[in-house]
Amino acid sequence: MKKHQDEQIKTAFTKVKEEMTDHLDAINENTNEINSTSNYVKELEKKINKLNEKIEDLTVNISEARGESSDFAQLKNIHLKPKEAEVFKLLYENMGDLFDYRKIARALGLTQNSVKKKISSMISKGIPIIKKYFEDNTFLVLDPDFRNLQAKNNIIKLNK
Repeated sequence: MKKHQDEQIKTAFTKVKEEMTDHLDAINENTNEINSTSNYVKELEKKINKLNEKIEDLTVNISEARGESSDFAQLKNIHLKPKEAEVFKLLYENMGDLFDYRKIARALGLTQNSVKKKISSMISKGIPIIKKYFEDNTFLVLDPDFRNLQAKNNIIKLNK
């Protein structure tokens, strides 16, 4: 009788082990699928960001073609939100140094996505931020003519 119970227990544990192994395999397959999907989404986000940057560049080019962008006088009443002002100040104070989104994010304790949104907002407000592309990275610099005008006329009011 004891031997029969031992066999039943052994059989039950074997079935449980098989079921657990099946569950583990299913979890591993799902994990692989999730990782694959996550990588695909990241690639799509990169492509969307590049498209947004190209749209911004086209908007700037259209404005320049219309003669709107070369005159910075229209920028007198720009209001920047506090975090936008921090990004602006960082670009302004670094004398033409190129920054990528990661470097700005690290310097200001923000996420890269947040920095991208702030840069886009600033560009849409008319602040001439130049984007340069190199090896899948986007580098940013404040337009030197605008920087000089800012130094002379304090167009964007910054709290110092």
